[in-house]
Amino acid sequence: MGDARHVEIPEDALAFLQQTLTPGILATIGRSGGPVTSAVWYGINGTDLLVSTPEAGTKARNVRANARVSFIVDSRERPYRGVAIEGDAAVVEDPSLERWMAIARRYLGDELPEEFLQRARSRPRAIIEIEPKRVRSWNLG
Repeated sequence: MGDARHVEIPEDALAFLQQTLTPGILATIGRSGGPVTSAVWYGINGTDLLVSTPEAGTKARNVRANARVSFIVDSRERPYRGVAIEGDAAVVEDPSLERWMAIARRYLGDELPEEFLQRARSRPRAIIEIEPKRVRSWNLG
């Protein structure tokens, strides 16, 4: 991450991502070399996208092996609108669950259910940080 190919997410696409609460679809590259897609909750930190995942899970393992990812969020209603991002990702620790809780609060509100918190604390979590290299959007104007 951090090379000169990093691109900024355009303001209209960033606003769409911040306002949209449907899960995004993260595509990683699996052990066999093929794509693996997952519906994920996401957050935004500046112009990097954040996805929380179990530290030993498939998404984290795939990103550690191959940083190339694709991510898409769409409105799922007419007129269809959306943002697709291709980039490089890195897995970083989240031992305090602070970043995970920020993502969860985005979807569930400030009061997170206790059983939800217990489940998250039951196994270590990590954050996948996606650095955009290419951003495409449609029908945002």
